Amino acid sequence: MSHYFYITPEEYAKAAELGISATMLDRRVRQQLWSKQKAMTTPPRVHKPRGHYSEWAETAKRNGICYKTFMVRIRNGYSAEKAATQPLQTIEDLKQNALRATEFIRVYPESALRLAEQNGIPYHTFHRRVKKSKWPIERAATEPLWTRQQMGRFGAQRLRDREGDWAAQIFGKRRG
Repeated sequence: MSHYFYITPEEYAKAAELGISATMLDRRVRQQLWSKQKAMTTPPRVHKPRGHYSEWAETAKRNGICYKTFMVRIRNGYSAEKAATQPLQTIEDLKQNALRATEFIRVYPESALRLAEQNGIPYHTFHRRVKKSKWPIERAATEPLWTRQQMGRFGAQRLRDREGDWAAQIFGKRRG
């Protein structure tokens, strides 16, 4: 039994007429080592629902729900009837669910974020003030941003409070 690994474009076309994709033909010949003739003439298996879900799977198909979606719903705990009859979500439904999820995981109240935005305070500044600086939410949303000059004065004052008069130690009079 010989296997030919080169598949001509005509052979791909002949297989496609029987519903065999190029990927399937390649896999059959190169990986599963089928003969080219068998690989090109054996039609692909059609998945049919088995077991006690077969009737509900047909109902799902009539309702525009593909078999994979139906089975995922079953695995996620849906009853067979609900999995087969509940309509698919629209884009609008997905957006609404995403907004609800966002509200569920929200860390700061929406009103505080809006107040900060109205006062010209960027979100990252608001977040840093609350999280790292431990400011109350109200103060973080309302206290205006500091100018560079104010920041410099505040930093110099904190340094003097912590280290004392360090400039006198460096630039003070020399004894001599």
